Amino acid sequence: MSETTKPDHGWTPVSELSQPQLQVPDSLPGLHADENDLLRRCGQVWAQHVSKNLLRTSYYEAHEPLRSFGLTLPQRIRNDYTPLGWARKAVDMLADLCVLEGFVAPGKSNPFNLEEMASTTHLMGTVQRAIQTALIHGCSFITVGRDSNLQPLIRTATAESTAAVWDYQHDRVQACLAINDFDDEKNATGLILYLPGRTLSYAKDERGDWQITGQELIPNGLCAAFRLAYKPSQIKPFGRSRISRDAMGLIDGANRILLRTEANEEFYAYPKYLLLGTSPEFTQAADENALHMYMGRWNAISKDEDGDRPSIVQLSAAPMDPHLNMLKTWASMFASLMNIPAASLGVVSDANPTSADAVEAQRNDLIIEAKHACREFGEGILDAVRLAIMLDPSQQANLTELAQLQLDWVNPSMPATSMSADAFSKLATSIQGFGDSEVGWEKAGLSRAEIIRLRADQEKARARAMVEQLRLATAQTGSDNNATRPEAQQGQAAG
Repeated sequence: MSETTKPDHGWTPVSELSQPQLQVPDSLPGLHADENDLLRRCGQVWAQHVSKNLLRTSYYEAHEPLRSFGLTLPQRIRNDYTPLGWARKAVDMLADLCVLEGFVAPGKSNPFNLEEMASTTHLMGTVQRAIQTALIHGCSFITVGRDSNLQPLIRTATAESTAAVWDYQHDRVQACLAINDFDDEKNATGLILYLPGRTLSYAKDERGDWQITGQELIPNGLCAAFRLAYKPSQIKPFGRSRISRDAMGLIDGANRILLRTEANEEFYAYPKYLLLGTSPEFTQAADENALHMYMGRWNAISKDEDGDRPSIVQLSAAPMDPHLNMLKTWASMFASLMNIPAASLGVVSDANPTSADAVEAQRNDLIIEAKHACREFGEGILDAVRLAIMLDPSQQANLTELAQLQLDWVNPSMPATSMSADAFSKLATSIQGFGDSEVGWEKAGLSRAEIIRLRADQEKARARAMVEQLRLATAQTGSDNNATRPEAQQGQAAG
């Protein structure tokens, strides 16, 4: 196994489709009785869900097991089948519409210097990875801590190596247990326990006992792990996986259809012939040179001793259309379940080109779902960022200012440039100041980076204009002084 450096307060990546092994202890050093109870509850949650999470990872990575009935498919084809990858398509299409672009606050262009923090902590990439894994497993976590320089550190943790307990009274994570290191046999050797008011790190010593390696106090009694959940509810506060049971069932059925189609294609590639009245010697030769018999342009069979000729009957293969039509049906059902256009699965194709309005109508359900997902994800992201600001020694923000912080998401509908320009021009004429505001520029379709560059260009243009005005004013004052100086000299001479 390749060596991987464990980041500060971060994660050692779990290799693909491997399950970390953890025997949760009854107690850990430095914990009170109620904290040990939270530890045991987190361990029970992890043991209950780890296999389900790994199964959904296998579907996302197109490594799902083939669930065949064992009736019609040959074993060799079953061993070498190609999965469709529909689960990844369903997850990525929604994740691509949930893109965080920045942070906004009333009267502040760069609130709490979050642009610098986002750059140093790679916050945008961290959030995007957390959203993707939340769609796969139902939830993921964003954790907050400090690095060796006491600067805020924001990381993401997947449900494969993390478990949490929900605090229904305060509507937040009560405690979170995370595996952050393991050995070559996938046995956990490092843990991070996020508790109300503090975070503790543990590692196994040479004897295999857990020892405290670090502790960090968290202000306001908060737990430094925050939930990103897809479609959470009161019953399931940690959400539901987008790769649901019915979605996996449709994928399994489509894989079986694809395999039956491939088996049927073998009969089209090499038509089946039935030879009646052949000698045993010819049958043996046909077995030894089957491919030559298939591919040869001319094949001759002589008469036997009695002058009888063998008869040849071609067995026609069943048509492939029923398989393809059934695959299209299953693709339509999967697309309807996932709220994605059926054409995105590469199976259903329209002979006639589709208008822009028709394409937008097909994406409407997915856009609505993306807006709801952004709202749910935003709660955990905002809580994590607010805690990171409180842990930043260079910031002195109060709770009122932090409460005004909001997220700036990319518009999931992603309207065409012409549509955005038309809406911008209409609003700019009816709302005073809209055309020169950041809200207006966003409505026009400009990205956050483009807005920042445009604002900087405008400030440079204003600065150059002010310098030019000062230069002209100075030149005008100098010319006025030169014009009045001879008159003053004449007055002195007359006196």
